[in-house]
Amino acid sequence: MALFMLSLPLQAQHKHSQLAASYAFDQAGKLWMIGLDEEQKLFIQSSQDFGNTWAGKQLEADAKISADGENRPKIAIGKDGAMVITYTKPLAKPYTGEIRLIRSADGVNFSSPVTVHDDRQSITHRFESTKFDSKGGLHIVWVDKRDAELARSLTGKKDAYSGAAIYR
Repeated sequence: MALFMLSLPLQAQHKHSQLAASYAFDQAGKLWMIGLDEEQKLFIQSSQDFGNTWAGKQLEADAKISADGENRPKIAIGKDGAMVITYTKPLAKPYTGEIRLIRSADGVNFSSPVTVHDDRQSITHRFESTKFDSKGGLHIVWVDKRDAELARSLTGKKDAYSGAAIYR
């Protein structure tokens, strides 16, 4: 197994927080970065030379996007070049959100964001992980509190269910 260190220069097209960026290589070896710029807007960049030069653009996304630690925009690229960007759109209450997804077949044209889960309660849907499997199937998992809300409504007890579930 070959290991290498990737050092990304500060002169990238957008200034960004390390906490708000994710990286992936496609099958051709192009490096892709998804992140939030200084105005907290979602952008994508690519580099053919391991981060020495970048080309990119801002993406159509929600006005607010979570970007703290593991709860940041993420990128996954399939064998066929299909690209998926996921992020959490925060809701009004603290620690609540919706998992949003943007697709691209070519890395140039991107869909509008859609919510990946059918539960629309104002609860925790956060900390997603996104990956293509070896057959090209897309898998997204996230922390979800809907079971706690259901237990609370069925029992009338606030602490009827402690914790959260992982949904796919």
